[in-house]
Amino acid sequence: MKKSVVLFFIFFISLNAFGQNGVKGGRYFLLLKDKNTISLNAFENNEITEIKTYPISEKSLFTTDQKQRVAILNTANDSVSLYDITSSSELKLSIPFQLMPKTVLLNDDNLFIGVNNGIKMLFQYHIQSGKWYQLEMPKEILDPFKLIDDLVINDSLLIAIDNVVMPKYLLFYHLNSTNKLIFSHFKELKSNGTYEEIFNGRIASNYLGLYSITFSGYIGCHEHITIYNDLDLTSSFVISVEVKEEKQFNDFLLIEDKLIIAHKEKGLGIFEIKDSCFQRVSDKYNINASISEDKVIYKQYENEEIIRLTKIPDNETKIVLTIRNEAGKIRQEVVEV
Repeated sequence: MKKSVVLFFIFFISLNAFGQNGVKGGRYFLLLKDKNTISLNAFENNEITEIKTYPISEKSLFTTDQKQRVAILNTANDSVSLYDITSSSELKLSIPFQLMPKTVLLNDDNLFIGVNNGIKMLFQYHIQSGKWYQLEMPKEILDPFKLIDDLVINDSLLIAIDNVVMPKYLLFYHLNSTNKLIFSHFKELKSNGTYEEIFNGRIASNYLGLYSITFSGYIGCHEHITIYNDLDLTSSFVISVEVKEEKQFNDFLLIEDKLIIAHKEKGLGIFEIKDSCFQRVSDKYNINASISEDKVIYKQYENEEIIRLTKIPDNETKIVLTIRNEAGKIRQEVVEV
């Protein structure tokens, strides 16, 4: 990939991670208060209750297991602070690897870090034993330009999302609570165009969603939200928009049979996912079936921009919008979806 294209894509990267990653149970979720602060919250009596706040920087990655811990990784120096929610204690972790972190995920037993390395791309910290592990990569994935750009989880698998160099893959690891995760298998992803870079993954009980950007000298830059109907990646569809001066899709969520989109200009979008949306595409073409963005129903927020969407744990009817006004002030709003 040409250096100029790489730099173009980096312009769109947001380091802050909010953990819409399939972790189940618990009651806590993270929200952005301002550029230097995140808050830990619960949803009680039909409103947001703030529990604690934590300092961050523009170089921070952060996540919560929704029950006991918050992890904040400073990508400037590869340091990790692991906070216990109940005791307010902080454990500072020394990482025994040279990393270029891209994403973090925290569950009951482990902290996982996906990195931009190409050979060493995925690391596990087992909380109980205090041990670090470098997870196995299949030989098909090993490439100096590859990286892990996001992580999601289901009941039994950690799923790492491969990025940058084609072909791209999902990597699957068997979850356990006692030691190093064992590699299971990988699946090749379909393509949305040239120079595609994947940035975020979202997972629900029925679907897997991926956000990516493609670039072509002929047709320009486009953003894509691709939805797969299962982890076998047998059928899929994609909703795409053209990038003109700035990206349009700020965030997305999967809630039951709904795709929720935070659009920079159009506001809050909702698209009903139906079986008829999915098409099985032959291996010969390896591309996703396209659905027009016109089918997304938007509600506009005048003079405001929805910058984040946050899932409330164990709630399939309400989400939290993080909204920024023209003066840069941030507020939160709970909406029914």
